[in-house]
Amino acid sequence: MDSGADKTFTKPSANRPPQTHSPEELRKVHHVMSVELPIGDPEVIARRHADSKRRFPSVVIDDDEYVVVSVKRHPLGMLGIILTGMISFILVASVWITVCFMPNNLNITQAAKNSLSLGAVAILVLITVFSYIGLMIYRRNQLIITNERIIQKISMGLFDQRRQTISLEAIEDISYHQKGLMSNLFQHGTIRLSTVGDESTYTLTWVPEPHKYTDFLGDVVEDARENQFVTDEMMEIGRKLSW
Repeated sequence: MDSGADKTFTKPSANRPPQTHSPEELRKVHHVMSVELPIGDPEVIARRHADSKRRFPSVVIDDDEYVVVSVKRHPLGMLGIILTGMISFILVASVWITVCFMPNNLNITQAAKNSLSLGAVAILVLITVFSYIGLMIYRRNQLIITNERIIQKISMGLFDQRRQTISLEAIEDISYHQKGLMSNLFQHGTIRLSTVGDESTYTLTWVPEPHKYTDFLGDVVEDARENQFVTDEMMEIGRKLSW
């Protein structure tokens, strides 16, 4: 009876000599089992990582990760917040001065003027505080591009902040949009990053010279896909763009 014909394993004979492998065969086995190590000089990576932690203390990055470029919003976008605050401040201050300190036909007692002055000062303080908060929120929205991923910091309010992260290899399309005379005259626009496999789109408005950022981001993504080390020249360009 052939009892061992269908078995998966067969016990080796006790008289069989032990198998040996030549050095060439061992090298082949080692090559197959080897894993891809991070590219780049470890000292350069460590230096770039330390510099990124110093320049962007609020950004959490891995030990072998560093910031290549930071995309911030154009200062022109703050103009609307500043003008709104200034106009509101001037209107309230004008009414306050006219009613309480200028000669007029209004029959207002001193006690009423004191109350109006107190209310006016409180409103002026609130206008100043809210304008400052608006500027902070505007500046908090940005894109951080590292050698591994893209980090989008989104701030919709003082206590409404989010962060989105996507790997560079997942970026399928990078584009920008400029619409209107002011956008083209002052060179600002919207950057859009589309991901592979879904309909997620990451956007940042009021980006200065968006064409420069899209070209640079395209090169960074391409290098990541080809597992290329970010050169010193690319790092210098990224530093200049991170104004």
